[in-house]
This record gives sequence, C-alpha cells and structure tokens, in this order.
Amino acid sequence: MKTKKYLSLLMALVMALGVMLPVTSLASTATDEYWEIQIYSELANYSGLQTGWLAKLLKDKFNVGFNIISSTEGGSDRFATQMISGELGDLVFLSENNSQEHLQKAIDAGLILDMAADGLLDTYAPNIAENYPLVLYRARQQFGDGEKVYAIGAQAVPTTQKLEIDGGTDSWWGPYGRWDLYAQLGYPEINDIEDLVPVLQAMHDLEPVNADGESVYAMSLWKDWDGSNMMAGSAFYAIFGWDAYQYVFAHATEDKTVELLEDNSIYLRTLKLYYDLNQLGLLDPDSITQTFSEVTTKEQTGRVLFSWFNPIKTNFNTQERLSEGKAMLLLPMTTQTNYGYTAKPYGYPRTVSIGANCKYPERAMEIINWVFSDEGMMELYNGPKDVIWTYNEAGEPVFTELGWATYYDQMYEMPQEFGGGTFFEGSNKGFYTTPNENFTLASTGYPTIHRLWPSVLNKDMAPIVKDWSDHMGGALTSIQALQNRGNILTTVNQAVFSTEPAIMMDEMLQQKFNQIGTVIVQYSWKMVYAADDAEFNMLQAEMIEKAKGLGYDEVVAYDHLLVEQVYRARKEMLEQIGD
Repeated sequence: MKTKKYLSLLMALVMALGVMLPVTSLASTATDEYWEIQIYSELANYSGLQTGWLAKLLKDKFNVGFNIISSTEGGSDRFATQMISGELGDLVFLSENNSQEHLQKAIDAGLILDMAADGLLDTYAPNIAENYPLVLYRARQQFGDGEKVYAIGAQAVPTTQKLEIDGGTDSWWGPYGRWDLYAQLGYPEINDIEDLVPVLQAMHDLEPVNADGESVYAMSLWKDWDGSNMMAGSAFYAIFGWDAYQYVFAHATEDKTVELLEDNSIYLRTLKLYYDLNQLGLLDPDSITQTFSEVTTKEQTGRVLFSWFNPIKTNFNTQERLSEGKAMLLLPMTTQTNYGYTAKPYGYPRTVSIGANCKYPERAMEIINWVFSDEGMMELYNGPKDVIWTYNEAGEPVFTELGWATYYDQMYEMPQEFGGGTFFEGSNKGFYTTPNENFTLASTGYPTIHRLWPSVLNKDMAPIVKDWSDHMGGALTSIQALQNRGNILTTVNQAVFSTEPAIMMDEMLQQKFNQIGTVIVQYSWKMVYAADDAEFNMLQAEMIEKAKGLGYDEVVAYDHLLVEQVYRARKEMLEQIGD
C-alpha cells in the first residue's frame, strides 16, 4: 500500500539527514493489518458492522471494515456521551442540522484531527487537494483559522469542472401535469401562470373522477408547510428564476430582486390562480385543512392533475399506469426560466472528519480520498465494478445481468463470492459525506448515479414517456427537457460561501416578522376561497395594508441586506472558479 511506500521513503530520508522524527508521525503507518474503523455518524440510520458487497469491497481494497455508531441510537444525548468519553471515533460524520455547533465543540475539545497537519492531506488525499480546493478553503476559513482542515464537506464538485445543474432526473420545482390528458388536448400552448386555468379545466373535463370514482381536482394544496407566507403562493417563483428570502426574492443569475407584495407579483398572481380554480370547482376543497401526507395519498390515487412540485410524478407514475398510457410529466411553459441549482464547490455542511485518536489516520485519509475519486464514487453508489456494472466498448457505464437484477429488486440476493446478503443490505450504511453524485465525471463523461445513465433512462421507456421525450427534443429527464427548451437558468446562489459576518435579525424585528407572516398566511387563504372578485380584491388590499402597518417595509429592507450579501458571495465564487 501507499503507506508502506511512503514509510520507506521517509525512513530513507531520516537516515540520510541523520535526524530523528517524532514517533507519533510514524506509528500509524507501521502496519496494514485488518482494521475495524469505528464510525460515529449523525447521518446514519444504521448501527453495527457494514455487511455485504461493500464490506467485501472495503476488505479487499483497504483491509478495513466499518463499525457504525449512529447518533440516533441511545437518544439525542449520544453526542454529549461521546464527548464526555473523550472519543468520537476514527471517522466522524456530523450533520448540517446542528448548524455545525457539534463540529466546533468537538474541535474545541481536541477530538478532531487537523487533516492539513504534517502533510497528511496532501500526501494521502491528493485527489481532494487537487480537485476540491474550495472545499478546503471553506474548511480553513470557517473552523481552521485560515490554516487547519478539520472537516470535508459534502455534495461538492471539482472546481476543474464546469458547474452543471443539479437536479438528478427532475427539477424540484416545475409544472408537472398529466401528459396523457395534455396530449389528448393537442398539446396546447401554456405561456404563463394564467394560461394554466383553461388547460387544467379541459384536462379535468377529460377525467373528472379517478378509477375508483373519487373526485379529481386540478390542484390540491396543503397548509402545514406555511411560514412567512402561504408556501403554495410562493411556489411559482422558482419556476420563473427566483429564490425566496422571506419577503424578497433573489434572481438566479442577475443582481436584481422582487418583493412578495409588490404590484402584480408572482405571489399575488398565484393566489389569483388558486381563486380562479376554486371558482370553477377545480381546487381541492380540503386544501386549507389537509397535510402534505394527505395530498401525497391523493396524488398516488390519481386525484390530482397538476403540481409545481416533482413528488407528484413519482407518486403517480406506477409501472401499471405507464403501461396504460398514463403519466405525470413536466409540462412546457414558454415563459418559464426555472431556477437551476448547481452543486456546491465549497461543499455542504454535512461533514466527515478524522478523530483525534484515530489509530491509522493515514489509512483513514486514503479512504476519504478514494470516496472523493471517480472510482470510489462509482462503486460506493452503484456497487462493485465488473460485478454490478461495467463499461461497454464505447466507455459508457452499463449494468451487468446481476446489476439489472438488483436494479429491479434491491432485495435481490448477492452471491457469496461478492459479499452475500441482499444488495440493499450491502449498500453504503455509513459513509454519507461524498461529492455530488448527479454530476458528470471528468474521467467517463457520465454521471455517477445509475439513474442518470443513458442505458438506464432508455430502457423500458413507455410509449407515453417516449411521446413526451419526442416533444421535448429527445430529452430523457426533466432537467434535459428544460435545457433543450432554454427554460432553465444555472444559478450558484445556493452554493456560495460568505466569509462576512452573518446578518442577524434583532428581537423587535423578529417579532414584526412573525406578526406579518401570520397576517399574510391568513389573508392569502381567505383570498383563495373568496366568494367573488370584489371580495378577492378587498382582501388583497387589506392584507397589504395590515402587513405594512406591522412593519413590512422594515422586514423587506432586512431581506434586501441578506440578498445583497449573497450576490457579493456569488461574485466572489464565480471569480474563484473562473466561470
């Protein structure tokens, strides 16, 4: 292994120079014996030994095993217990949900190793050092006093690669509707939000009830995700290139903003859309009281025709329905400029660290480096090469016969020679801090994750999906369809990292913010269910007047400061990656 080779070179240098190195710098390189790595994880839902095909792969490649200690085992005090013991583990995975407070506490307690010390990272993780400099920059700036590296962040892409839109197969936000009904109508043009009403009415005329005779609705909303505004009211912003900062929306690529309650805003137009649908009996009357879970059930049973949210696609598109010529797919909107999220060159605060008491830090660093390599990503996500998948003569990743069996059935039994157990049991249970799996690998020209391989996307394509693909320029995914039509913007807003101090809201402004949110949510739902146009307009005027009376303009001014900080960070990032 590299450790032995490095040790030999180092010892030769020691003898030549006649110097004595500290024992601690050499001890961990002295053996390649089997090592059961102790993993503490706030990301894992599994505790115990990694088994199956991944266990065999790790044993064959590194002569190691993973023993996973999940923070969910033993309750929320598990982190505190580990801290008191003075031992977090050999590899430490911390979640973004604690705002990285746990990472700072672990660093302060001396329980996390500095990966930049003694050339550890440069020597044993050259792939990270060379390809992920902004991940290391963030680590050094955020927790390392500009020098130390205590943690590697997730979901990054190499800065040597052009940033791509990160959405896997589907954009999170988008106009998803019943393509089969849309096709029956002759593929009518949808220019803007208002054009949805006649199209959805015509689609509903074709299918007013589902297979069980239950009422079908054009749209079904839910209230349990409301916050500073009615969530369903602001849902269309992302479809037109805007991202929410409470009451101010940042543009995907330009340094401009719009506000929630400005004249003819997307929010107010969307409330009018729901009002119009309700007037026609096309809006689910349960919308104001039901939960997201209840809407999911209605989507699964074919009672909803349209949503701006992609789960409706997977909820509806069973193999049986696809074979019947029914499908929920992205509908084309000509004015759409979808918000296209990229991956994060700075990484995401879901981190991997090496414990300060790690037995073999060099070997741990090599494993992290492998995961951040193209080879490691391909095997970690898809299974062992030449067993589950391979490359064809054209260099394209394809499933083997065994791979297709596991693709269709995750509980398929793996042969003993490849680790045994089901494929699911052998899948990664502990190493959840990786680069972004949706992006094209420089070494292959294809994404890591198999659901985006052309060989998978083209297989068993139902005729109704083929019809959609033909109308979308041959697209195999919703992201590709938006790109083919020029309806998506590549934004880095969510990927930026700012070294500026956080802009905090004081207690008085927070109180105003909460009161304004309550008024806007209450009035928004009243507007949707208004009796007529006169009441709708009256409620809208009252909502704006009350919000402004409570300090809406002050909250908006605060939001503008947040957006301006993002724009400054965006400019800096684009300069750093040369894009």
